[in-house]
Amino acid sequence: MMSAGRGFDQYSGSSPYHLHGQQVLVYQVVVVVVVVVVVVVVVVVVVVVVVVVVVVVVVVVVVEVVVVVVEVVVVVVVVVVD
Repeated sequence: MMSAGRGFDQYSGSSPYHLHGQQVLVYQVVVVVVVVVVVVVVVVVVVVVVVVVVVVVVVVVVVEVVVVVVEVVVVVVVVVVD
């Protein structure tokens, strides 16, 4: 009888497995905070990737423009010298 009484006490309100309204609210807040943090991290990673891609594209375009300008200058100099 004593062990049955202790077993009942284990699963009374003091047990961590038994959720009261307050504990459910705390767990919901923790879940919401974790979800918000994960979403913010994903958004930051996506923004960083987009910024890196844009910077790479701009650098490639600038290099192409410089190459074209140098080719035009070389052609003009060759034509003028001849």
